[in-house]
Amino acid sequence: MSKSVKNRDTDIQARVGQAPSKPYVFTEAPMQAFNDLLVPYETYFKSPLAKLGAIKHGLGSNSISDLLKVTGATQSDIARWLHITEPTLRKHLQSPHDLNQGLSEHIIQLFELFDKGMDTFGSPDEFKSWLKHYNPGIDAIPYDLLDSITGISIVISQLIRIDYGVLA
Repeated sequence: MSKSVKNRDTDIQARVGQAPSKPYVFTEAPMQAFNDLLVPYETYFKSPLAKLGAIKHGLGSNSISDLLKVTGATQSDIARWLHITEPTLRKHLQSPHDLNQGLSEHIIQLFELFDKGMDTFGSPDEFKSWLKHYNPGIDAIPYDLLDSITGISIVISQLIRIDYGVLA
């Protein structure tokens, strides 16, 4: 037997003795953590009256830190979306109190958007990536529209279109 055939046979036997390679396994930990952060807000997505009640009462300031975790956005981005300064945002993060109606409504809408994005894309990372790329269906970068309730509604409508396969 030639030397090359022996080496090939030895290589095959060596590979047969090895454990088969495992396919890449997705962990549920990041998605589970994402979902756990949204759980306290899910009742607001399902019931307009519950949403209205939460807006009128005002969300706790801890909702801003939940928003930071869910969105993965910077404090600067969150402050821009909510139309507040960064020092005001930090003040909200440091002291427990209820937020005003405008901030509460905007935050609930953002949570609803991210919940819908998770449903549409199945992964927080894929949805966050989609948000940062130009979308011809809305002729904008979705991430840039999150500073208004109307902009968030436009992005949610686009997600619904994606769910139904109507991309234009």
